[in-house]
Amino acid sequence: MVEKVTIKLPADLLKLTGLSSKNLEEKSLLIWILEIYAEGKITLSKAANLLNMKVDEFLSEFHKRHLRHIGGPESLNEAQNEFDIVQNLKTD
Repeated sequence: MVEKVTIKLPADLLKLTGLSSKNLEEKSLLIWILEIYAEGKITLSKAANLLNMKVDEFLSEFHKRHLRHIGGPESLNEAQNEFDIVQNLKTD
């Protein structure tokens, strides 16, 4: 079961961004997960799973924002997967 947390934001924020409440919720979750991944608090695969994204989609979002990752992979296999994904992104 997913526990919901309510965050109070200024009502004008929706008008300023042009987002609906649902879109704001999704975007906020994306930004928050990108940040905690960058801080090394969760793994790449966990971050992608929390957003229901493929790992390469998540990495694309991460790199699009020019973020830097502090942590490292938890296993050699995860490191190899990350390397392969980044190499594929460079050739696209």
